[in-house]
Amino acid sequence: MPQIKLLKCFRKALYKLFPKRKDAIMNLLDAIASYGHQSKSVVQLSKSPLFERKYSSITDATSDGLPHANWCEIEKLVYLMTHREEERNVFLLDCTPNARPFARKLEDRSIIHAPNPAPGNKPICVGHQYSVLAMLPNNELSREKHWVVPMSAKRVKSNEKGNEVGMLQAKECINNFDLCDKLSITVGDSLYGTENCRKTACEIDRHIHLFRLNSKRNLYFQPKQTTERRKGRKKQYGEKMTLNDTSNHRESDIQTETKWTSRKNKEYTVKICCWKNMLIRGSRQFSSSQHPINLIKICLEDKEGNPLYKRPLWLAVFGKLRDEISLIECYEYYSSRYDIEHFFRFGKQKLLLDSYQTSDVEHEEFWWRFCMLAYVQLYFGKTLATLLPEEWERYLPEYKSSTKVDGKITSPSQTQRGFDKVLEQIGTPAAPCVARGNPRGRMVGEIIQKRDSHKIIFKAKKDSQKQAKAIISESEQPAKISNHLKIAGFVKSISLSKISFNISVTEITKSFENTA
Repeated sequence: MPQIKLLKCFRKALYKLFPKRKDAIMNLLDAIASYGHQSKSVVQLSKSPLFERKYSSITDATSDGLPHANWCEIEKLVYLMTHREEERNVFLLDCTPNARPFARKLEDRSIIHAPNPAPGNKPICVGHQYSVLAMLPNNELSREKHWVVPMSAKRVKSNEKGNEVGMLQAKECINNFDLCDKLSITVGDSLYGTENCRKTACEIDRHIHLFRLNSKRNLYFQPKQTTERRKGRKKQYGEKMTLNDTSNHRESDIQTETKWTSRKNKEYTVKICCWKNMLIRGSRQFSSSQHPINLIKICLEDKEGNPLYKRPLWLAVFGKLRDEISLIECYEYYSSRYDIEHFFRFGKQKLLLDSYQTSDVEHEEFWWRFCMLAYVQLYFGKTLATLLPEEWERYLPEYKSSTKVDGKITSPSQTQRGFDKVLEQIGTPAAPCVARGNPRGRMVGEIIQKRDSHKIIFKAKKDSQKQAKAIISESEQPAKISNHLKIAGFVKSISLSKISFNISVTEITKSFENTA
């Protein structure tokens, strides 16, 4: 199907999945995709030529229209229009912050990680964290322009962890898209290699989980099998292998090489080594010895054989079908993982992803999903928009030949510049704007309740001073020693009550001695 017909079909099918305020929603979607790079706030999108309504319709679309949309069907539509006949699906996982330091009425704000370039400052901020699941496009040319296909965005609650939420997102999408019969690959950084993440990855059929390993981590070889019968539990882990200590490294099982060319047209050699069936330490909740991994070491060298980086890249391939992907494919998949970082930057700068200032948590979550749909529209128009270079860009090779795309894939920023012309050409399924008359307004005597202020949630620190109570059996309990303070208190209480009983203290003590 031609790309322009594909975009029309997607817009018509998407228009039907909004039961309320669908005309205002489609106008707002077109305004974000074509005018978002020229807007500094969400309300400024109403100045877009493609937004046929007043600025108040933005609130109607976000607060009254988006909550009634069937987001599960929308995600399924995006997948069917982009990855319908794929036998292998690659998912990218990562988290990004949404800073809201001054939103005192907003619920569930906590301290989250956020890059801070200022030296000496901690990389933290106040706000919400979002876990995003995206898919790699099936076209290699699209990967060169760092395109991704965003599928799902979920807010990480203050009592949750972003990596665990991301793995649950992947599991839900695989089940919703009916991908249990197809090979699914999830790619994440070192945070997605925890025990809970690996435990969730085991629950997905035909699934391979690729994640990075810290260079200080310890792995273990398979234990040596012996025919001798020994008492006790069988050994589950063999010799230890520290990644940053080459003295305990064995010879790798597989070695391969490939070439990589940088932006400056410098060619480097990529050397890849693999150790099969390595083990990671587990716990009682998860027997990690029953789930081995393939350990991959990646080094880049120049023509003289000098390493490009100080330390190599260590990857782990987890899953029963881990041998179905080659070492070069593992390297390419993890190299493409950084494309989701390009999406975060483009979404926040050009699609107003984190610019919606609201006091309702649900409206903020819907806005993130809505901006991802605007990005998907640009993905369908990556070969349709006209190139509009700036004055300082016209000397670049991609702009010298012509200003027409002619089937050439462009970057997201280049597509957004000329996307308004594409939308004017194909039209919109939204009905034209009709005046509704004067609004009713607020009734006389109606009082609006003020929102409650919410405090920032700080995660409690573990008390290192608390020690575990020692378990003492009855035979090991220490003997009870008499306490003179208790005895003195007992005698004092008796002396105060001797008047009522008409018995002296000496007589009571003598009676105790006689009974003993």
